[in-house]
Amino acid sequence: MKVILLKDVKTVGTADTLVNASDGYARNFLFPNKIAVPANDANTAALNERLKQKEIAREKERASLCDIASKLNGQEIVIQVDSGESGKLFGSVTSSDISKKIRELLGIEIDRKKIHLEEPIKTTGRFSIPVKFANDISAEIKINVSPATK
Repeated sequence: MKVILLKDVKTVGTADTLVNASDGYARNFLFPNKIAVPANDANTAALNERLKQKEIAREKERASLCDIASKLNGQEIVIQVDSGESGKLFGSVTSSDISKKIRELLGIEIDRKKIHLEEPIKTTGRFSIPVKFANDISAEIKINVSPATK
């Protein structure tokens, strides 16, 4: 029996897919637990509409990420921190600190997990940091870590 899954089922398939299930499994488990619906014309049309809406939303999200990446690419962010005579910081600059500074200066909200620091910055200087939004959408920002003026 062909059914449309409404939720992910471990051994059968993922949500919003059309799959074959045995008649008994569909009638006794999938339908009563509202995990699937029969693949009739009305349900198939509703599935196609849902998939179309998901694709439109995905394209809007992608356009938004491209826009943010273009605004962010090449920006220089100055972060002032306390440091010693040799340029070594008291503490470090993390991706969370960079995210807060971007929000403060540019008004762009970026998840700290998208800022790819190999390790926290512990010295003053200029650093080039990649920001990866998606597989093929990324930007590179320049971080200037300078000593705080007293």
